[in-house]
Amino acid sequence: MAQLVLFADYQRKGRRVFFSREDLAQLLSIYSLQVSRGLWRDYAIDHRSNMAVFSIYRRSQEHPLFSVNKVVLKGDRDANYVLLSRNRQLASSRLLSDIIEVLARQLAVVD
Repeated sequence: MAQLVLFADYQRKGRRVFFSREDLAQLLSIYSLQVSRGLWRDYAIDHRSNMAVFSIYRRSQEHPLFSVNKVVLKGDRDANYVLLSRNRQLASSRLLSDIIEVLARQLAVVD
């Protein structure tokens, strides 16, 4: 005899985090400015259990120069934005515009 399985029992219990349309508009505007300057060439968007990540690359074969993480911790209503460069935290804020300002200052990673 067949056993009834409820799909809701197998869904992820955590809240999925995505970039909103406004978030993406801000990120892509600074990205396009830096692409026109020849500094950045590629980007990727990833979704993990409690965060969304916008990674910026100089070349697609490398590790990301910068990544903007939108993190929602358990119990928080609002997201926290974190700017990372090679696993170092450069900035953190509840507002994406603060993170965009740091990126707009033309941060350059020295090899």
